[in-house]
Amino acid sequence: ALEDHVWDLLHEADKAAEENKEKSQVYDAMAETLGDAWDALIIMLEKRQALLELTSVFFENALEFAVKIDQVEDFLKNAQEFDNIDSLRELLLQQEHHTKELLEKSLALLYKSQELTEFIEEFKCEGPNANPELIQGAQSSCLKIDNLLEMLQDRRRQLDRFLKHQRQGLEQVLQIFLWHQQENQV
Repeated sequence: ALEDHVWDLLHEADKAAEENKEKSQVYDAMAETLGDAWDALIIMLEKRQALLELTSVFFENALEFAVKIDQVEDFLKNAQEFDNIDSLRELLLQQEHHTKELLEKSLALLYKSQELTEFIEEFKCEGPNANPELIQGAQSSCLKIDNLLEMLQDRRRQLDRFLKHQRQGLEQVLQIFLWHQQENQV
């Protein structure tokens, strides 16, 4: 919003330099310094925008992952009945689908968290604004990202164990069904 004012100041500095030849070096230096500061500000704002966009994508992925975890928990809580081999196979396919989606969402979140923390680490050390508060804020942000990620991954690992245990039981029941079916055919 202030870009026009900055350019106006630069033009005023140019006019003043033309009118006052003996101080032209001072005005030229002021204009150059102001231009450099403006360029640095634009670069910083673009980096902050990239950080915000990356953070937004990270939290969208975290939300999708958390929703998927909730869906799988609901799937496991609801009584999954089966009457025959086909319904049992369908249940096993649903379990496999949920497991695959959990892993996909987990992997997407891991990649995005790594990308975000690397960006924050680079961002905190760049430029003349690297100060202890910025460094501490960046470390705190990275720690919060890691804590959220770890909490979601713990939930996923717990679900994975339960899904694996349930899958083994269902596969054993399927084998028994198949054995009974073969026995009946004989």
